[in-house]
Amino acid sequence: MASTARRTAAEIADEVVDSFSECADDRLRELLQALVTHLHAFAREVRLTPREWGSAMQILAATGHLTEENRQEFILWSDVMGLSMAVDALDDDRDPRTTESTVEGPFWAPDSPRRDYGQSIAERPGGMPLWMHGRVLDVDGNPIPNAELDIWQNGPDRLYAVQDPAAPRDHLRGRFLTRADGRYALLGVRPTPYRIPDDGPVGAMLRVTGRQSWRPGHIHVAVSARGYRSLVTHIFDRDSDFLESDAVFAVKPSLIKRFEMRNQSDPERPERLHDEPWCSAEVDFVLALQGAGSAR
Repeated sequence: MASTARRTAAEIADEVVDSFSECADDRLRELLQALVTHLHAFAREVRLTPREWGSAMQILAATGHLTEENRQEFILWSDVMGLSMAVDALDDDRDPRTTESTVEGPFWAPDSPRRDYGQSIAERPGGMPLWMHGRVLDVDGNPIPNAELDIWQNGPDRLYAVQDPAAPRDHLRGRFLTRADGRYALLGVRPTPYRIPDDGPVGAMLRVTGRQSWRPGHIHVAVSARGYRSLVTHIFDRDSDFLESDAVFAVKPSLIKRFEMRNQSDPERPERLHDEPWCSAEVDFVLALQGAGSAR
């Protein structure tokens, strides 16, 4: 006679975990079984109701509807829940002398234009000019020539070009190569704090939970060079608001830099600037050799 005992939630979880036992890919099997274990444990811990489960499915569906090439709402969920930075921390086995990494964020776009040393990344006027320069080095202080810096940032309207249909496609982004001495230079604009996109499910969650949606002013930089580990990081403006309350938890003290105010008569004023006030930031990036782990 068949048992009439009802399956418990824990027994259902065990069955699902066991369903992956024949997966030939060891890592995939580990990931899925652990995901099921923790997901079901969460549901049991909070005694998830059918109504709450249904709301969660609606939120996921709404997230999918919003996600497209220029709007990565799933990445935004990961960012505001701190998961992106947790993964970054788990992968951070670099030599402590290297530049720290942080999240890529949802606004990177492929195929940024190649730009010459010192060239402006602004395709239209606006904002305070920022002369950003420095070197790309190895951990022993040796320059790395032909390293590529992929730069992208928001403008004074608090938008990235991928968010603004009226902006030129390549506005405030570009790729630069270092010179033989490892030096790079570019002309951008001083970044402003901005709200992460809050017109979708992520924004709704932040509002209902009393969280703020602002990010401090920063510039995104991805650095790569043959034979070295690639780096994705931010440079934060030391004088920006929200450094202590970044909506995506991405601020690291070592990445906070001084953006020094300069004036028209400054002898170091780049030739591309005319009569307007400007600021400058000198930032070096230090890369680890490919395959090199922590020296700690």
